[in-house]
Amino acid sequence: MPHVKRRERIFLAVIIAAIFLLSVALILLMTRPARADTALPDGITCEMVREKVAEHGKVKALAWAIEHGLSIRQIYIIRRTCKV
Repeated sequence: MPHVKRRERIFLAVIIAAIFLLSVALILLMTRPARADTALPDGITCEMVREKVAEHGKVKALAWAIEHGLSIRQIYIIRRTCKV
């Protein structure tokens, strides 16, 4: 680009750098941050959860969990951790 003036080259370099930085920022903002595995509530294991679901089905296992005082958030954590 020998015909381009110095000011135009600087402007082009700044625009390219800005686009690069914005794309990096978007990639960082759009990726989910890795979270540490959350611990299961006391007295509950993945084997126990899988056994309940296999024996009674998901709906009855969910009703059992609610009857035993587990919150919706705890049930969500259990399902995510045990992949049930």
